[in-house]
Amino acid sequence: MRFRQLAPILCTAGIGALLGWAAWGEGRAPALAAMLLICVGLCETRLQAFALGMFYTLALMRHVPEFIAGWFENNAVIGVGAVLTYSLIAGGVWCTGWTATKVPWKKSLAVFRGWALALLPPAAIAVPGHPLIAWGSITPGAGWIGVALSVGLSAAFVWVVAARKIDRRFVVMAMAIVAAILGFIGWTAFGEKPQAPSGVVGMTTYWGGIKSPEDVIERISLMGKESRAAPLRDDKSVVIWPESILGTFDHAFQSVLNIEVLKPTKRVGVTQVIGMDLDQYGRSVVVARAFYPDGGVQTARSRQPAPLSLWRPWMSKGTFDADWTGNNTLKLAGGKTAAVIFCYEEYIPALYLINEIKDDVEMYVAMANTWAEPATEGSFIQTQHSQGMAKLFARSYVKAENRPAAVVGAGH
Repeated sequence: MRFRQLAPILCTAGIGALLGWAAWGEGRAPALAAMLLICVGLCETRLQAFALGMFYTLALMRHVPEFIAGWFENNAVIGVGAVLTYSLIAGGVWCTGWTATKVPWKKSLAVFRGWALALLPPAAIAVPGHPLIAWGSITPGAGWIGVALSVGLSAAFVWVVAARKIDRRFVVMAMAIVAAILGFIGWTAFGEKPQAPSGVVGMTTYWGGIKSPEDVIERISLMGKESRAAPLRDDKSVVIWPESILGTFDHAFQSVLNIEVLKPTKRVGVTQVIGMDLDQYGRSVVVARAFYPDGGVQTARSRQPAPLSLWRPWMSKGTFDADWTGNNTLKLAGGKTAAVIFCYEEYIPALYLINEIKDDVEMYVAMANTWAEPATEGSFIQTQHSQGMAKLFARSYVKAENRPAAVVGAGH
């Protein structure tokens, strides 16, 4: 391939990388992700569109190799290989938003196709940074109108360019103006977080991974101490603990949990929501179990565990179960319905949309277990995804997360 043929591909790859870097991370502007499908639709070849989508994803996942490697004894080959695989899949999905036809409505239809394919399974499992999430910053509280705008305006932009046969120079100028506007909106809204639910406290722990049953006992003891130290409101408070904070729960620990955590906080009317794994006939399920002051218990389950590290669908045993139809809701804080989003699920907008369609959702509770990632920016990017969806639908939001064991103790 000659350089004249290679140069446009390198250029679009660079645009994708710049977009992924500028949209996602601390101090960045997620609103810029709204431009992804416009850029894809305006590419000159499918290979350009593929390169753009692939390098957008590589830039977005720039901190993920180390995180994935942490689950596999710090095997960097697995970490890098997994991210490259994700990026290749994402490039293949995003390039479906491009078509060679010159017919304007067909170009718009291709944009819709790329938007939809990236949103739905199985592609949604491996495609982070969906442009839909950007609209939480652009039109907070717009809900389903924002969902429609996320694809409608991109398709309309591509249609106008094709129908009017606008000169390339003017298109580039228009794109620069759009990027400037979205960048301003995104950076302005950077510090604006979804409203925290009243009386609900999300705990951030620095306990790392579980190495032995003794670790679980120690964690339960710390949970009791931290619960009593948290700023709780009598008979309205809810304490949220991170995903899998007690690992695979053995019922032998229940008496210790009762003594150290549940009984002391029940006396002051506090609900404890604890992340744990349950073993069911050789397959594990990630759950959030709510222990209410009246002695009642309710369980919400994960719908999509992380591929490879947890979810191995090719195995009959030794895998975590996935079920997008599973119940992930709990009644918290005065009977309000909370949808629990478990770690990897933060990246998947379709799961939030399922909740918005079938459940009377009033708040989102994100529970994460990022102990394998020493850096903080990768965790922050994951949080941007769930916060963006909460802002889009104007839902109150709280997050509980377990980080590496670099600091002793816990906080909120």
